Amino acid sequence: MKLTADHMLNTHGILLRRCQQVALALFSDEANELGFSPTQFSALAFIKIEPGIHQNTLGDRIALDRSSITKCLEILEEKNLIKRDVDRQDKRARLLYITPEGEETLEKVAGAAVRARKRITDAMGEERFANFVDDMKAFCEILDP
Repeated sequence: MKLTADHMLNTHGILLRRCQQVALALFSDEANELGFSPTQFSALAFIKIEPGIHQNTLGDRIALDRSSITKCLEILEEKNLIKRDVDRQDKRARLLYITPEGEETLEKVAGAAVRARKRITDAMGEERFANFVDDMKAFCEILDP
């Protein structure tokens, strides 16, 4: 196979990376005044949805390695949006809980996420976007069936 620029620009790796850039740009644009990243939003949302979630489980849920999830949680804790408690059954583990301030912030950031997603569906259409999401899920299942 002869490699060409067109071939390279249409590889799944480059396209997925570009999709991530677009998603990040849209979210950042909508959440700019909140100073919140999509990763922080995902973490805070799961902590709200699953009170007492283990820090390592949260890392698995949002696809972050141990050091990255720790950094993310340190930022949320510094902003008083979450609290981390020692697990009584495993003193090395941390259980995560959202604070009242975290709940208020999550509501605002969730609004930004909804607006960002609407911009995507406005551009792609609901059905096409839903198919795209299904395709991404299938792609992810290649390693995690």
